[in-house]
Amino acid sequence: MLGVVTGIGVVLAVLGAAMVALNLFVFSHTYNPSWWDDDVPVPETFVPASSSEIDELSVLSSVPGVLFLIAMCFISIGRVLRGGVGIALAQGPARGTVVSANTYLSPRAHLAWLGVALAFWIVLVPVPVILSLGGRWPATVSDATRDQVWVNLVLYGGLAAAIAGTLLVSHHKKQHYLALAAADNLRLDEPQREIWRWLTFRWRFDLWLGGSGGAFTGASFSALAYDHPAALVILLAIGIVLMVLGVLLARQYWRAELPLGLAESYS
Repeated sequence: MLGVVTGIGVVLAVLGAAMVALNLFVFSHTYNPSWWDDDVPVPETFVPASSSEIDELSVLSSVPGVLFLIAMCFISIGRVLRGGVGIALAQGPARGTVVSANTYLSPRAHLAWLGVALAFWIVLVPVPVILSLGGRWPATVSDATRDQVWVNLVLYGGLAAAIAGTLLVSHHKKQHYLALAAADNLRLDEPQREIWRWLTFRWRFDLWLGGSGGAFTGASFSALAYDHPAALVILLAIGIVLMVLGVLLARQYWRAELPLGLAESYS
C-alpha cells in the first residue's frame, strides 16, 4: 500500500515534467497572425491562434505546478508512513504531536538526487538562455507566445533550482551533524534549546531558506536573455544570501539535540 502511495506521486511528477515539455512545444509552435510580419514566411509547423485563444492556452502553464504539488503530497505521505509513526504529548499546551522516524538517504544517494535537480535546472534555464543569446530558440518563437515559453522555463527551472538548494543545505546539515557525532563532540551533550528545535527540526527553516535561495539563484540567469544585468545581480545576490543563511542555520541543528531521520508536526 505504501509503495502504491509513493508510486502515484512519482507518476504524477513524471506527468508534470511531460506537461512542461508539452507546454514548451505548444507555445513554441503557436503564433498570432495579427502580430506576424507579412514579409516573413510562416513555418509549416506553426499553428495560428488569436490573442484570446493564446490567453486561454496560458492556463496550461499552471498545470505542471498543480501536478508537482499533488505529487509531493503523495511522495511525502508515502515516505512518512514507511517509517514509524506515533503520537506524543507536546510540552506546554496539551495537544498531540505526530512523530515520524525514517532512515535518511546515504550521502551518495543524496548527491545523486541533487544532480538530478541540477540537471533539470540546466536544461530549463542556462541552456535556453545560451541558445537565445545566440539567436536560436526561444528567441525564434513568435512574439505573441515567447513570454509564455519563458514563464514555463523560469517557473519550473526555478522550482528545480529550489529543490537543488534544499537538497544542498540538507546534505550539509546531515554531514555536519554526522561529523560532530563521529568525533564525539562534547557539544552534542549540551541541554536541548527549544528555539533551535523549533527552527531546525519542527519547521526546517534552514531548508526553506536553502530552497528560496536556490529559486532566486536559479531564476536569476534568465535575466541575461532579456538583457537585464541589474536584475541578474539583484536576484543572484538575494539567492546567495538566503543560501548562506540556510547553511549557517543548518549547522546549528545539533543544538536541537535530536537524531537525524525524525520529523514531527502538530495534529
